[in-house]
Amino acid sequence: MADKREIKKSILTVIRKTILGLAIIALIICSGFLIKTYIVDPYIYALQNSDTSVTNESDTQTTEISSENIQAKYSALLKINPEFVGKLYIEAIDETGYNVVQADDNEKYLYLGFKGEETRYGTLFVDYRNNLKDLDSNTIIYGHNMRDGSQLGSLVLYADIDNYKTYPTIDFNTIYKNNKWKIFAAFITNTERSQDNDYIFPYLTTKFPSDEVFMNFIDEVKSRSYFINESIDIKPDDKILTLSTCDTVFTGARFVLMARLVRDGESEEVDVTQAKVNENQRFPQRWYDVKGESNPFADAEQFTID
Repeated sequence: MADKREIKKSILTVIRKTILGLAIIALIICSGFLIKTYIVDPYIYALQNSDTSVTNESDTQTTEISSENIQAKYSALLKINPEFVGKLYIEAIDETGYNVVQADDNEKYLYLGFKGEETRYGTLFVDYRNNLKDLDSNTIIYGHNMRDGSQLGSLVLYADIDNYKTYPTIDFNTIYKNNKWKIFAAFITNTERSQDNDYIFPYLTTKFPSDEVFMNFIDEVKSRSYFINESIDIKPDDKILTLSTCDTVFTGARFVLMARLVRDGESEEVDVTQAKVNENQRFPQRWYDVKGESNPFADAEQFTID
């Protein structure tokens, strides 16, 4: 009997040590993943892009290369990557700014760094259809929603009106001109027709067939926004900027931020005292399904560009 007890004891000891060993291995693997995701990868990404900033950039720097009408302060970045088109500054995310590129398609920079290296961070890029010299009615910038909040990962902060009131403007300076933009909307949309009763809101439209369609589009955007600020009026000849990134509320969701270009001679200040929460905000059908709520807009008219 003593031998059996000793054998049983030995077996239990082996099992305990095995479980402990597996637990330690699992802990090491998880820790390694977390360290890689939140420390190593962001550090490597920052290191790889650390020398892409031009130290002489400032709001007062307006020297241009006369032959191409390109701002001289961006010449160093253009030498690193000739597809560089501007810098995006969103103080709520990263006031140091992000390099923005533009390729012949909307796929190239999804997992390609500014210097051509492979990276899951990709590089912020402008829609290939956009004309940055003259600016279309709607200029679109895409970027990943990274877990560490980099790229456009922190755009979701604008779902909170208090964050909007704190950071109501952004800067997107192109290689041709510095531009300040007043944020007027932030909303959730879908990428598959099945997610919103066979409908996709056409927020990725760059040009509009008429002033009337453009203004109707703006009204539709505002109806979907988390907040409304009537102090920011929009006219048919205004230019808007759209920032688009993924959202985790449902698969295929997008979080979108829209801003209007500050007009010549207009104050850059935003009257945030007029900003209010949109109490009748419109979401895609899938959002209501996830939240377990009924969709009050299920039978609403579907806006189209045509």
